[in-house]
Amino acid sequence: MYKDLDLNKLFEEAVEARAYALAKEMLEAELKRKPLPPSDIAPNGELITPYVFNGEKILTSKQVEALLGVKYPALWTMNREGRLKYRKVGARILFNYEDVKAFINPNTRENEIEVKNK
Repeated sequence: MYKDLDLNKLFEEAVEARAYALAKEMLEAELKRKPLPPSDIAPNGELITPYVFNGEKILTSKQVEALLGVKYPALWTMNREGRLKYRKVGARILFNYEDVKAFINPNTRENEIEVKNK
């Protein structure tokens, strides 16, 4: 009944199908990680492009340094003082894009909240 089955061929087809599925998953994940189009220009002329992580726009510490024109110790001090919050994901320091924009222009966040409440 099973004499005509070529187990090696079935195994190869299964491996190819799984490899294809893994490659597709990896590509979809990479596409989700791609940065958005540039939206801000740092004082040094560098284009700052937020990433999307779990549906939230985020910036790396290097991007925030360029945008604010400060070095990492200043970012750490701002976080410690409660002026600019960040979170750690693994070894990476990430900032919420909207929080950074609100830090740059303090009236922005208040205006957005006021408009939403109306």
